Amino acid sequence: MNSLELLPKGFIATYIFIFGLCIGSFLNVAILRGLSGEEMVKGRSRCPKCKNQLKWYMNIPLLSYLFLRGKCAYCKCKISFQYPLVEFITASLFLISYLTFGFSLKTLFICIFFALFITMSATDFIETVIIDTHAYILLVAGIIYSYLKLGDINIIQAIIGAIFGFLIFEFMARLGKVFTGCRAFGEGDSLIALGLGAIFGWKTLLIIIALSFLIQSLSTIPILIKKAFAENKIKLAISYIIVFISMFTLLLINQFELIKNEMIYLLIIIFTTILLLWALKNVITEIKNKKLDETKTQEEKFNLMPFGPALIFAASICIFYLTQIKEWILGYLQ
Repeated sequence: MNSLELLPKGFIATYIFIFGLCIGSFLNVAILRGLSGEEMVKGRSRCPKCKNQLKWYMNIPLLSYLFLRGKCAYCKCKISFQYPLVEFITASLFLISYLTFGFSLKTLFICIFFALFITMSATDFIETVIIDTHAYILLVAGIIYSYLKLGDINIIQAIIGAIFGFLIFEFMARLGKVFTGCRAFGEGDSLIALGLGAIFGWKTLLIIIALSFLIQSLSTIPILIKKAFAENKIKLAISYIIVFISMFTLLLINQFELIKNEMIYLLIIIFTTILLLWALKNVITEIKNKKLDETKTQEEKFNLMPFGPALIFAASICIFYLTQIKEWILGYLQ
């Protein structure tokens, strides 16, 4: 019997949560130093405001933030909420991974994936930047994960998935440039897809992409609707509303038991699709106009929230619920 099996599960879970807090603290360093270009192992932590070197007890994950009441002990400036948030999310995901997959090599790799997911999401949110090194580490980890047969694909499928992920995003990004004059996705999104393809394979990656578009719509379109109304662009606001409603109509129409008549079912799909195309035409026109208007500041130009976090969030969901999602898709297609 493995000696770990003799330990209470609650004890191991507590240890993993604390370990996750420590890794989360390290990820905060990786995020901020990665964006600033500083060396990872250079010097102890300092307050970004007053530059005073922090004592060891000021760096205890989560607890130090609570004891200091979110303020620097020296200059009393507010400490970014990013620090405890990243630490808590990391610890929670590590714990959930252990409770789902047990104390195993698979869990170790999934925790590595989550650590990279959190780091890349944070840099994308803060400065819309994906650091290449993080994406390449994810790629290598994904290939090793598949080589060890810890996932659902083998190493050949992992390599094919990685290539597919990169190429499909580059294709969509350049297609967006043809229609709107600017890339539909950043280069960092292609690098994220490169790593996710190695972990999940191209088939599951398609599910992740579809789910990420849904997540992005839920988080972005309401903001764009509010912004359009604030700028008195009623036609554009209506277009966003139509895009939002149409997506869910086309997604869920097969679940509406009230629609028994095939002709009515077909007419709803056709009408919804026509409305969606009209709305997308208006949105694309707005993007082109913003692109051509060089007199406006960068903040005033048309800009969507970074897509990387939505892609990563979708991948995180699939780590735990891929089987259920596939079952739902098969049920929808029947």
